[in-house]
Amino acid sequence: MLRGSGSNGAPTGTTVVKSGGGTVLAIGKDRDFICYNGMMPAGVDLVEDGAKESTTLNVGPSGVSAASARRNFSPGDLALVDLIDDPTIQQGDCSYFKRFPKRSVSQRVEIRSVDQATGKLSLSSPLHWNFRAGGSYQAQISRVTSPTTRWAGVENLKIMGGTNDNYPGATAGGIDISNAAYCWVKDVETGGTIGGVHISLTGTYRCVVRDSYVHHSAKYGFGTDSYGIVLKCGAAENLVENNIARYMNKPIQLNTTGGGNVIAYNYADNAWSTPGEWQETSIDTHCSFPHMELIEGNLAPHIGIAGTHGNSGYLTFFRNYASSQFASPAVWNDGPLVQTGNVAAMVFAAGSIGMNVIGNVLGSTKTTTAAASRTYESGDGSVPSIFTLGNDGAGLSDVAAKTLLRNGNYDTIHRSVVWSGTPLALPPSLYLSSRPAWWPTGMPWPWAGPDLEPMVGTLPAKLRSDTNYNPPTP
Repeated sequence: MLRGSGSNGAPTGTTVVKSGGGTVLAIGKDRDFICYNGMMPAGVDLVEDGAKESTTLNVGPSGVSAASARRNFSPGDLALVDLIDDPTIQQGDCSYFKRFPKRSVSQRVEIRSVDQATGKLSLSSPLHWNFRAGGSYQAQISRVTSPTTRWAGVENLKIMGGTNDNYPGATAGGIDISNAAYCWVKDVETGGTIGGVHISLTGTYRCVVRDSYVHHSAKYGFGTDSYGIVLKCGAAENLVENNIARYMNKPIQLNTTGGGNVIAYNYADNAWSTPGEWQETSIDTHCSFPHMELIEGNLAPHIGIAGTHGNSGYLTFFRNYASSQFASPAVWNDGPLVQTGNVAAMVFAAGSIGMNVIGNVLGSTKTTTAAASRTYESGDGSVPSIFTLGNDGAGLSDVAAKTLLRNGNYDTIHRSVVWSGTPLALPPSLYLSSRPAWWPTGMPWPWAGPDLEPMVGTLPAKLRSDTNYNPPTP
């Protein structure tokens, strides 16, 4: 573990400075190569479906190749499960960050045990998808052959000066975590000297990024990886909690993720774009096919599922506050402005399928940095709305609108809570059984929801940002 004396940096804390280009700190050495088949042996066919919520996969009881494959799996191995895309998966132009193109649904798993007699592999956590055996979608499992880094962490320091010195998406300029399990980043500050992704989790399993301050970029631009916290390459079961992510092109991003990830109680604001009048996304997806993820309790003015590089499906958004109003100044280095394009609390682009939006507080009556929502839903991104659905596709006739589940959300168009049926009691959390130990004493939890009074309270990450991290004048 690398532990400093404080993320406020020198002289009272610790600052790590990278010169000469490249990643400041790395946990694991595989970078994005761990995404691809070259880092794994040939995939082994499943002989029966790997059912969603199951913790067992079957590679077969007999046959020379199957027996060889079983011998190659060992308890503790990381592996990747994937299958051929079905018609609901839209890969778009993103064939990257997956073992093979057109195998967009994937999940990093950990092997718990191997039954040599039956060919059954037991997993440490459940499957998040129905991985179908045989037919047109043949699911496979492939063992990661590169040694996995485990139980490594970075804590209590500030980093400066890193870059991505390779092609976009290959590596993080700040902290690059790849082919890792049970690793963590805690109380780390990055800033405007970092070029490329600030913290990247690539092919990770049960890793944590928490209590950190990720902000500004050394270089802004589309295709320059000016991203904050990014999960990719089938990364599964990871936790991104209680962070501040501001003044990035994409503050928090899910990119070809593997399900079971939790993005919770983060303050994600001031997503960069040009022109600044066009509103970017604070928490979003990028490259098909993020699925079965939980986004809970965040303050993120503009939450969105993009379709630019393929679609996403079956994400759950619970007890978030999305106002469509960035903090001022809305966009770094662009002066005071009022955003008028792509303004919405939530955007589900064409092809987004099976999204669940439950117990959120949406919209604002203010017009501080963006036009106020004029309508509840629209298929046109030029109309400020609570929901923009099916944009760049069939609009309100798109699968994004037709398969969307909305229940128990408050919005500023209806000025009331909208239920799809009989009102239900909302649980405090979908992943926590009780108030988390790190939550400050005296601050109500949960902090946001239509069943609370007031509906929006104080998010610790937002308070921390307001108190300690006033951004310098652009």
